[in-house]
Amino acid sequence: MLESCRFSLKSEFKGRFEGLLCGFLSRYDLTMRKVSIPLMSIILSVLPIFALVCDGAGNAQIENDSLSVSISLQGAELQSIRSKITNSEYLWQGDTEYWDRRALVMFPVNVAFRDWKFTHKGLTYEMPFLGLVESGSFEKVADSRPNSVVLEFRNTAETIERFPFPFRFRIRYSLEGSTLNQEFWVENKGKERMYFALGGHPGFRTPLEGGKGRGDYDIVFSEKMTVDRLVVADNLHQNKSLSYLKNEDRISLNDPRVPNAGMFLKSAKSRQIGVGFKGQEPYLTLDLGDFPNVNMWTPEGMPFVCIEPMLGHHDQIDAPYEISEKECVISLGVGETGRYRFSMTVNDGVPGP
Repeated sequence: MLESCRFSLKSEFKGRFEGLLCGFLSRYDLTMRKVSIPLMSIILSVLPIFALVCDGAGNAQIENDSLSVSISLQGAELQSIRSKITNSEYLWQGDTEYWDRRALVMFPVNVAFRDWKFTHKGLTYEMPFLGLVESGSFEKVADSRPNSVVLEFRNTAETIERFPFPFRFRIRYSLEGSTLNQEFWVENKGKERMYFALGGHPGFRTPLEGGKGRGDYDIVFSEKMTVDRLVVADNLHQNKSLSYLKNEDRISLNDPRVPNAGMFLKSAKSRQIGVGFKGQEPYLTLDLGDFPNVNMWTPEGMPFVCIEPMLGHHDQIDAPYEISEKECVISLGVGETGRYRFSMTVNDGVPGP
């Protein structure tokens, strides 16, 4: 069926149109041979409008003179960070051969709780991998603007079954020059103290094309550090550490100290962490802002680096199940709102990935 609906469109939306047209024809068991020329003309005239409406319904777009950014309303997940100056895409594009996500948001857990559960007041709750909002449906709020958008997610009956704390969760994406700010508001709407963790999980492109290998890319820190990293395995802290940096401010992706699991730094001294070509300034830098901790993830052979700001952290392998006793969470009192921010800056002065 798909082969029977191939056609040529000289448009930047060619792929989107073809998909929509093939879906339309397949739905009504039609092929190109069965569609009259007048009907095809109508279909082709309507599809561009339909495609744009669908795109607007599923994504929020913001831009300024430097950057164009797309955010999915599903999970409030970044879809694209493209520089208008370098004409490069910086965000990992979710290739299913490697990792099918791009920049998910973690709340109210960073990655996972021990045994995927916690207890509170004698009851046991199952917490999904990566939390409750990473696949949730967000809504735009009224104060969104061309260079910023605010997305909101509120607790539902389903979330209360897994997390017994009413909340309102907002994310504001905004642009200032070549910087994309990501701000979070977490509001405790319940009648008791709320315990949670919060994290970002953006991935950045390190293409293994044109003769480039992982050794051509570095993770770059804003200052030299001598520091150990906490060991992460099976999505949990293992209560041990390994030597990581020794008076260094960068590490190659193919360095043997880079594991397949995460590289977690608690209370990271370096507050800016970037990705760049070997020996050069980073082409993109993430500023941890209000997030004290960071996890970096770039498994062997993968063409991306994730830099994950965290409030709280992964659960520990021997952590108590009671959420109020967990070290990996923070808390807000009744009626309190926490506001937290990190940012990503494109360096327009160096070539992009």
